[in-house]
Amino acid sequence: MNAPYKAGRPSSKGSQIKFKFYETATVSVETVNLKRSVSMRLYNGNEWVSVGNVTIPVNFAIPKENDIIEVRYLYAYKGGSLYQPTYLGVRTDADENDCDLKQLKYKNA
Repeated sequence: MNAPYKAGRPSSKGSQIKFKFYETATVSVETVNLKRSVSMRLYNGNEWVSVGNVTIPVNFAIPKENDIIEVRYLYAYKGGSLYQPTYLGVRTDADENDCDLKQLKYKNA
């Protein structure tokens, strides 16, 4: 490749821009934690699997236990949790059948 690279961020006149490739997932609220966060879970066909916590921003109401919510994340760890999850809101058009573990995109090892 013959692309020029100049050190610095775009605000300092750099010519490259970093772009994060986010994914979204529909998850169920497992429990409501203290300090504006909830734990999330997905169904793997046999049982519910915890996939980490997400912070609820102050401009959103805190969802209730068993609510279906939408989150954005960078990637998922196999057998683990979502990396950098961001709360997007409650899903009123989805149910627990949409909370499938197969929807996740995993980081390549």
